Amino acid sequence: MKTSRKLQLLSYWLVASLAHLFALPKEETGKPTAFIPPIKHVLNAKHESFRAQIPYRILVMGGGYSPSGNQVSLESNVRYFHRIKEQIGLSEFPIRTLFADGSDPSRDLQFFDPQFIVPKSTRLLTEIFGSTRGLTHQYRNNELNADGPSSLLKFDGWIKEANASVDNSINLIYFTGHGGKGDKKTPHNTTAYLWNNEKLRVSDLSQKIDTLPDDQATILFMVQCYSGGFANFIFKDGDPKNDLSKQPRAGFFATVEDRVAAGCTPDIREENYREYSTRFWEALCGETRMGQKVEQPDYNKDGKVSLSEAHTYVIINSQTIDIPIKTSDVFLRKFIDLNPSETESKTGDKIEKDSSDTNATITKAILSDDMLQVTDSFQKIIKSASPNSRAIIESLSKKLNLVENNRYAETEKKIESLKKMRDELAKKKKTKEDERKKLKTKIKERLKKEWPELANLQHPRVLHLQKSENSTTLLELAEIEKQWSNMLKFREESSKLEEERFLAEKTQVLAMRLKRELENVVLEEALPKVVEGELVQQFHQLRELENLHLPRSKKSE
Repeated sequence: MKTSRKLQLLSYWLVASLAHLFALPKEETGKPTAFIPPIKHVLNAKHESFRAQIPYRILVMGGGYSPSGNQVSLESNVRYFHRIKEQIGLSEFPIRTLFADGSDPSRDLQFFDPQFIVPKSTRLLTEIFGSTRGLTHQYRNNELNADGPSSLLKFDGWIKEANASVDNSINLIYFTGHGGKGDKKTPHNTTAYLWNNEKLRVSDLSQKIDTLPDDQATILFMVQCYSGGFANFIFKDGDPKNDLSKQPRAGFFATVEDRVAAGCTPDIREENYREYSTRFWEALCGETRMGQKVEQPDYNKDGKVSLSEAHTYVIINSQTIDIPIKTSDVFLRKFIDLNPSETESKTGDKIEKDSSDTNATITKAILSDDMLQVTDSFQKIIKSASPNSRAIIESLSKKLNLVENNRYAETEKKIESLKKMRDELAKKKKTKEDERKKLKTKIKERLKKEWPELANLQHPRVLHLQKSENSTTLLELAEIEKQWSNMLKFREESSKLEEERFLAEKTQVLAMRLKRELENVVLEEALPKVVEGELVQQFHQLRELENLHLPRSKKSE
């Protein structure tokens, strides 16, 4: 061990010992309270005895904005987390669960049971005259026994409790719900939807967490659409134009700020769930939500699984349209411009933070020609990559059958070719949809001629038509010249084309993930060369938080 390392550990030991002897307050029992070093010191410490002293405070929050948006998969996500919390070492810490309408007895949860049958006549009338949306959905009350509803009031209460604590704790916030876009002026300021259509924006969340003590760290896990906007909570007020927050903050997000995410479904078949947190938690606990063992990711071979390694596992193994990101990705792109305009020169000059104006917009640094570039050889980029980045680049390259030395250019070509494939499939699908709509119009006109009451689906005569003894005439009239059968055939063919298009998009997303990771390697390599030391230190502190090991993070045998 190097002398400096020994001195560092010795200094921590001396601080702890002196604190126990002289500085610690007494509990009512007369025993000294446990010494907990400041979070920033704990995160930078390499000795496990210091990391083991971190207390956690956990908030699980989510559900839909209303019963129609509160899918059973969201309830299942919360159940899964509570089931594996002991396996990842979090069961002994306080956990607050806020979900949908809380303990209200009303039916707030939407589900789909494949055994539920809709009469043919009802399906025909809704297909021709109305909408089949929600036709197979059913509702029940959620069964989580939550601590309260997912609301701003309850969230503020949790923040207040955290603020009252003197612990140098780490707050873990897991949100599993729906999200919305930011506006054109502030696209990063995306939204998490709470119950009763309440909105929690990035700026709102950041300002609430700003009230917490500086020694409290916060880590977000968010799986909603446009969740990547919340990575900006590392900046004051959640605005990337501002300075970094004084508090240690990090987060992991299902996708970037301008894309929808996979996951929310009313399907009760849990084996079909593929969203971000499903993969993330299974990486940490070593088993799927169905109880099957998985090989845990230990990319740096230290015998443990960090949060960032779990995130890497998702990027490699998730078969969805998500492009997962973490807070350090946003940090790098805040200070370095990977694609400067042609009018800008490649100076590579260092950026120095102006401490006199915390709201000043920092001009991004530009890579100079002597720095690592995304177009450099595959071997050169891999040599500079961290174990996590190396795993992503090598695994996704293999899945995409990419072998060229200029891996970045090859990846861009792959993205473009898959986009063309998707566009062609979309055109074919539109042709099928146009044919289906033509038949729909013919059937609709014929049925309305026979039963003018169909202008209102709630008319008593229409309800009478749906009864089994009367539905035969309805179906026979729709089936003239096999129009109803052909209409269903076109719909099925359209669905198959959509499946092909969706498969192409998921493959395209793998390439987009690979492209982003190649950029991450180049940006991280350039960071200490183009920004001043304080910002580099802040980046390393962020990385320490992302690389955190939960209390029970050793690989299961």
